[in-house]
Amino acid sequence: MSRLRHLLLILGVVLTIAGTLSLSGCTSTDQQATADDVNNNAFTFPSGTVFHPALTGATTLEFTNNANAFTLSSNGGCLPKGVCIAAGSNHFGSCILTVDTSTYAPEAGPQVNDVITLSPCDFDSTNNTLTVSNGSITATSNPAIARLVNATASDLNNQTFLFASGEVFNPALANIQVTLEFTNNANDFTLTSSQNNTQARGNNAFGSCTLTVGQSGFRSGSGPQINDVIPLSPCLFNSSTGALTITNATTGISITSS
Repeated sequence: MSRLRHLLLILGVVLTIAGTLSLSGCTSTDQQATADDVNNNAFTFPSGTVFHPALTGATTLEFTNNANAFTLSSNGGCLPKGVCIAAGSNHFGSCILTVDTSTYAPEAGPQVNDVITLSPCDFDSTNNTLTVSNGSITATSNPAIARLVNATASDLNNQTFLFASGEVFNPALANIQVTLEFTNNANDFTLTSSQNNTQARGNNAFGSCTLTVGQSGFRSGSGPQINDVIPLSPCLFNSSTGALTITNATTGISITSS
């Protein structure tokens, strides 16, 4: 009888362990990423080689516009120098990134029309991380940071942003500090150069940030002129730091305010 009780006790322990393992298997949080999982989140990977062989340093993948758009960014390898950005559209199935704009030099990062297929593309809701594979390379991000979103009027209105170089607005403003101020529910802008406090003013239209110059104190060849249209796309606001990241859709030049 004692032996039977001993056997039943062992069987109970085994069944308890098996039940625990079964339950833990059912609560796995890894699953194919969805728009709700990743939208308006930034995932930083210690190495970006899963996106491009040349991206050996830290690389950030950000999703916006209901995760239909992405921005990939890292330091080094830019044209011009600074934070490099490749941006474009994302399609689920796995995560399929199609590059529309890029400031990476050739061979230094993704180029326009590149398609980066990340399969699987799994979100861990417990750790808030993204695990992606591209061929034989698999990488897991640091926990997501909810920060970069398409700028809205409420983000920008009555705010002034300082940029170390104004080349994103006009080639003549390269390496010249400029400030960009939004007023009137962010429908109006003022661009001010640190050289002689010269200004250009006009209207801003959202979609991205599209600046149309209505007044300018810049001489011809020294800055934006009347009727110039400056398309800044993407135009992303960092809710954590208050910084604005803008890319000139025509030249591909990108910069983040300080």
